[in-house]
Amino acid sequence: MDKKCHYRLSAQQKVDIAQNLIDFLQKDTKLTYDAIRFVGDWILTGVDEKTKVFYDVWEIVLRNYMPTTMPVLFRACDRIGGNGEIASFTGRLECARRFSKSRGSLIICDTKERLRFEEESYRPGEYQNTFYPLVSVLEKVKASGGDEFSERLLHDFIGEDEYIMRVDLDEMNCFEWINRDI
Repeated sequence: MDKKCHYRLSAQQKVDIAQNLIDFLQKDTKLTYDAIRFVGDWILTGVDEKTKVFYDVWEIVLRNYMPTTMPVLFRACDRIGGNGEIASFTGRLECARRFSKSRGSLIICDTKERLRFEEESYRPGEYQNTFYPLVSVLEKVKASGGDEFSERLLHDFIGEDEYIMRVDLDEMNCFEWINRDI
């Protein structure tokens, strides 16, 4: 029996979830059941189990959401690749180091530089270099005392400081971890 997640959404559900995630951070709307389920499933699904439906929703979000903060973001990976793909980043270098076990590559993105001309050059629906602060969703839910997510999920994943962004190696810096036994 196939144990792989068979998460499916209609085209309209994808649009509705994406818009709800945007509105939750921009307009203080409540998260819908589908958006809560989507975020929880994204967080709890391993990278090898994530299907196209997840990336379809994030594509809609990234084309329509303009962030209000500009952190430096990090991504640990076994090897540099996947230019143009949507991936998770973290706002904490220590998190990236822990994920990588100090092996492989580190991608660093200064979002302030990356987004410098985005609002001037593009309109919502056309954004190309934005990111979505998933951690802000979790923090906002926790601060409101809401029960959208379990206390365990909030506690375990707020510290990962997760952001969703498209990998663009032309706009990012790539490094290799070096372990030195001193």
